[in-house]
Amino acid sequence: MPVANALVTGASGFIGVHLVERLLSGGTRVTVLVRSSSEIPKDWHDRVTVLACDDFSERGLRQLLRAPVETVFHLAAYGVRPNHRDVDEMLAINVGFSAALVRLCADWRARMIMAGTFSEYRSPSSRDLLTEASPLEQGKLYGSSKAAGGLMASAIANSSDTAFRLLRLFKVYGAGEASHRLLPALVSGLAKRERVAISAGTQVLDFVYIDDVIEAMLRADMHCREKSGIATWNVATGRARSVRDFAECVAVTMNAEPSLLGFGAVDMRKDDEPWLVGSPDLLRSELGWQPAVGLDEGIRAAVATLRTTQAR
Repeated sequence: MPVANALVTGASGFIGVHLVERLLSGGTRVTVLVRSSSEIPKDWHDRVTVLACDDFSERGLRQLLRAPVETVFHLAAYGVRPNHRDVDEMLAINVGFSAALVRLCADWRARMIMAGTFSEYRSPSSRDLLTEASPLEQGKLYGSSKAAGGLMASAIANSSDTAFRLLRLFKVYGAGEASHRLLPALVSGLAKRERVAISAGTQVLDFVYIDDVIEAMLRADMHCREKSGIATWNVATGRARSVRDFAECVAVTMNAEPSLLGFGAVDMRKDDEPWLVGSPDLLRSELGWQPAVGLDEGIRAAVATLRTTQAR
């Protein structure tokens, strides 16, 4: 049974756009909460209710959000881009905004599905799969703020008997990513047979295709309907692949020369970690979810869509 009506924050982002489209296709009435400066797909204007918001305090949200909804999908975050490091903004969005939404859900008797991130985990000392019980990040701004926001939201939900699921998403990829990210940058450059400057590519990550992520979110919401309480789950494949592997797979898919991959031309970022791979066991046992799309298949699908989009 589809969600009757839902509120989606962060709806103008990569994952948010895919989620809204999936909800609409299932007949859900969707309200999106976005910044006034955000751009949303043109065809949404007569299909969704758009609420522009620049005051994410609880008071501001209560003034704006008058009509209760059945489920809140909370995807909004600050700090994904490396240059977004304003600490006040990070606290306001990643912690305060999340806490305020849970309190609203408690009033509405609504459910909340919150998108977390693999960046919440501390880099492991060995190449072990990260579980939901692994130590959380304490030394980096974005990861620490997301971890704090998830913990605070979980605690408020628990104390108010609000159904809440925190999904820590690993390295999500697919068509629709921001142009500065690895996949669209590779497709854009390789399509022109230009050399693409990237890092050494030694980071080993857990790449999860966007469609699998959306399926996990919808299953988490269904789980909330059947069982109250709170839960935290990794949305991961458990499969370790390096950034170099990922880039080379894109090049093979596009029949591009490997020499066009400029490994080492870009310095590693301070936030880059050598190994962040998640265990999907808990999500599999609780929801029966497992990734349906492998890396090669996901890259082929994403490249096909991106090439069509970039050609317009």
